[in-house]
Amino acid sequence: MSKGLLAFVRIGLVIGLLFAMPMKGWSRVQEVDPPRIPARKLSKPPVIDGIIHPDEWAEALVIHDFWFPTRQQRGEFPTTAYLGYTADAIYVAFECEDPEPDKIRAQETKRGGAIENDDVVAVLIDPQNKRLEPYWFEANPLGTQLESIPGGSTENIRWRGDWEARARVHEKGWSVEFRIPFRMLRYPSGQRQFGIALVRSIPRRQELYVFPNMGAYFDEKRHTVWDGVEPPVQRRPIVFMPYWLGDANGSERTTRGGLDIKYVSEGGQTALLTLNPDFENIAADVASVDFSYTEKVLTETRPFFQEGSGFLPPRTVFYSVRVQELNGGLKLFGTTGNWSYGVLGGEYEMQNIQRQLLTGRLRYQVAPRSFVGVLGLDNRRGGVNEQVWGGELDLRRITNEGEWRLVGLHTRLQGDRDGRYSLARIERGAPDRRLSWYIQWTDISPNYRPRLAFVPERGWRGTEITTYYTDRPEGGAFLYWAIRVSGKSRRLYEGGVLDEGVSIGSEGLLRNYMSVGVQFDYLRRPPNIDRTVALVVRWNTLDLYRNGTLYAITGEQNGGRSFYIALNQKLELAPRLRLGIDLEQLHIDYPDTPDDDRSRQAIITLNYEITPERAIGGRLVVNRIESGGEVSTTRNFYLTYLQRVRRGFDLYVIYGLPNASRTQNRFAIKIVTPMEW
Repeated sequence: MSKGLLAFVRIGLVIGLLFAMPMKGWSRVQEVDPPRIPARKLSKPPVIDGIIHPDEWAEALVIHDFWFPTRQQRGEFPTTAYLGYTADAIYVAFECEDPEPDKIRAQETKRGGAIENDDVVAVLIDPQNKRLEPYWFEANPLGTQLESIPGGSTENIRWRGDWEARARVHEKGWSVEFRIPFRMLRYPSGQRQFGIALVRSIPRRQELYVFPNMGAYFDEKRHTVWDGVEPPVQRRPIVFMPYWLGDANGSERTTRGGLDIKYVSEGGQTALLTLNPDFENIAADVASVDFSYTEKVLTETRPFFQEGSGFLPPRTVFYSVRVQELNGGLKLFGTTGNWSYGVLGGEYEMQNIQRQLLTGRLRYQVAPRSFVGVLGLDNRRGGVNEQVWGGELDLRRITNEGEWRLVGLHTRLQGDRDGRYSLARIERGAPDRRLSWYIQWTDISPNYRPRLAFVPERGWRGTEITTYYTDRPEGGAFLYWAIRVSGKSRRLYEGGVLDEGVSIGSEGLLRNYMSVGVQFDYLRRPPNIDRTVALVVRWNTLDLYRNGTLYAITGEQNGGRSFYIALNQKLELAPRLRLGIDLEQLHIDYPDTPDDDRSRQAIITLNYEITPERAIGGRLVVNRIESGGEVSTTRNFYLTYLQRVRRGFDLYVIYGLPNASRTQNRFAIKIVTPMEW
C-alpha cells in the first residue's frame, strides 16, 4: 500500500473518531422515540389474508404512535401496526384508517413495479442493528409487493427470496399483513437485536407517517431497536439458477446454457458464481437524444453485476457496463462485525481479446453510519496492465438540525497508464423549511483513464456548490415545492477554464397533481457560452397509466441556437393494455456551418398484462441523428413475452433484438429455473 494511501486512511480514522465523539458546538445526536421496543414471539402464526383478526394478533406488540416528521405531529390519519415473530418468520400488520376510502390509490399489480404513487406501507429491517442500509418490504392496498435488498439484487423471486403480503380495502381504510422469512435476511449467529422502522405513505396528501419518531429529518437508517428477538440459526440452501437459450436468427440456429450459483452462509456472507452467463437478451437503456458534452451513464441490468453491487467500488473505479461479455466470474460480499467487503473476479472478452478482472472494496464502520475503507481494481492480459488503488471515507452525523456528511475518495491508476482521482464533499441535509446544501471539490489528472471506469472528462480540478429548499405547505395552491441554486467552476491542468456557471431551478406540485417547473442555466465552456431556459410540465402525476411529461429547453448551446423538446405520455387503452409514447427532438443551428445537429427519436411501447406474473410487450424505436455531417438511423421493432413467477420457471420469449439498429428476424427462448439444494 502506498504512503499516500496510508496517510489517507489514517486521516479518515481520525476524522471518523471526531465524528463519533461529542464535539463542542455540535448539537447532540437526536435519539428516536422510543429508542427500543420488545420482541414478542407468537405461539401461532397469523393467517396472511389482509384481514386483521384480533385473536390472531393478540400476542403481538401494538404500535399506535406514527409521526409526520416534517411537522413533528402525529399523523392525521390513524395508523396501527402489529409486530411479532415465530421460529421462522417476522409478522407485521397495518391498519390504515382513511376518512375518504374512495380516494385510496391502488394501481400497480406487478410485483417489483412502480408503487410509489400508490398508498403504501413499508417495513424497514436492519438485522444487524448497525445503522446499515436496511431491507425495505413494501405493499400497496392491492397487496402488490416491492422489496429492496441492501447492496442490490436480481429480479428473480426465488433467487432473491420470497415473502408474503395480502391487503384489502374496507369502509374505514385499508389493511395489510406481511410474513417475512428470516432466511431472506443476512445476520450473524447469535443476533438478538434488529433495527425496525415502519412507514406509511399517503401520496395524495404528500404525507409520510413513521414509527419511531425520528424528529423532523427522516433517515432510513434511524430506527428503533427491536430487542430480544431470537432468529433461527439456519442452514441456508445453495441456490442454482441454470438457464437455457434457444436462438434462431435467419438461417442460424444456436443453443446456449449457463449457470449462476448463490450461497449465503449462516453469518450472512454471500458467494456468487456465474458460468457462461447470457447477456445478449437484456435490453439496455435507450439513450436520450438531448444534448450533453459528455457520455451518459447507463443503468446496469445484468443479474450477476446487480447482485451486491453496493459492496463494490463506485463507477469512477469500476463501471460494470464497460464489461461487454463475461465468460465466468466469482463474487463475494457481506458484513462481519464492523467490516463490510465485496470482491468480484472474472474473465471477460473485449473485441475478441480475453482479459482478467479483479475488483474489490473493504470498509470499516468507525461510528454509526460512518465508514473508512480501501478499494481497488486489477485489469490485465490482452495488452492491458493497469491497477487502481485507493481509499475512501463516508462520515455522517445526525443532529437536531438534520444530517451532516463528509465524503472523501482518493484513487491512483498505475500500470500502462498513470493518474489520480480525488474527491472531497461536505453536505448538510435538512428537513423541509430549512436550507440544505453541499460543497464538492474534485481533482482528476489528465491520465486517469481506467478502461473499466466511467470518467468522461479528465485533466481538471474544481468546485461545485448546491443549495436547495423544500416545503409542504398546509394550505394554498401547492402540495409541495422546491427551489435549487447551484454553481460550479472547473479549471484545466494546463491552464484556463473547462467550464463555470450557475443554475437556478424551481418545481412545485399543485393540488390537482399537476407539476410545473422552470430552470435557468448559464454555462461558460470555452469557446462557448450556453444560456438556456427549461420548462417542465407533468400531469396526472399520481396516475400510473395516464401520466405525462412535457420538457422543453431553448437558448444558446454549444455555439449555436438550440431547441429541445420531449414528450412522454402513458395511456391505458383497455383494462391491462398499456401504451407508452416517448418523442424527442433536438435542433442546434450553428451560424458558421451548414452542418447543424438534428436528432429525432420516437419510442412506442405496448404492454398487455395477462396476469401480474405474465405479460406480452412490444417496442418500436425509430431515430435519426445528424451530427458533424454524419447521419445514423435506427429502425427497430421487437416483441417479448415475460413470465416471472413465485414458483416454477421464468420464461423469456423474444422476436427481434432489443439493441439492434434494424429489426432482426430473430426468435429466442430463454428458460430460467432456480433450484435449491
